[in-house]
Amino acid sequence: MEWNKEVVDRVRGAMRDRARVLACMCDELFAILPADEAEKRARKAIIKYGCIRAQRDGHTITPEEWTDIHYRDMGGVFETTIEKNDEYCEMQMHYCPLLEEWKDLGLSKEKQDLYCDIAMELDRNRAVQHGIPCDIVERLGKGDSFCRVRLWKKP
Repeated sequence: MEWNKEVVDRVRGAMRDRARVLACMCDELFAILPADEAEKRARKAIIKYGCIRAQRDGHTITPEEWTDIHYRDMGGVFETTIEKNDEYCEMQMHYCPLLEEWKDLGLSKEKQDLYCDIAMELDRNRAVQHGIPCDIVERLGKGDSFCRVRLWKKP
């Protein structure tokens, strides 16, 4: 599939803005709360966002629909490849505008990893809302060569 470069660049810019917001929010939480409580509250906020995102889907989606929607709408943004088999559908994202923003902000690798994992609460909770078992197998934020999100099909 060929993606419109101008659209990809605009969406990446919006995703980088989202990364800045998350970093600012987390930095403030960590400044006023004990670290475990700050992380818990940041995750809780993004979990709520995952619920909102699932509601925006309009109906309960399948792993196939999820990966198809992602590839159509965001595949170029995240340089995504898709794998589907009888057991699961998987997205492999080779670029992350959020991570790139955190790097540009000069965040430590530890903060990049933490904020990445917190951001993934969106996908985890969206999956929960749709009743889809989800594994985040690999993450760019923790140093893997790509993010691997596996959405398991129900037997």
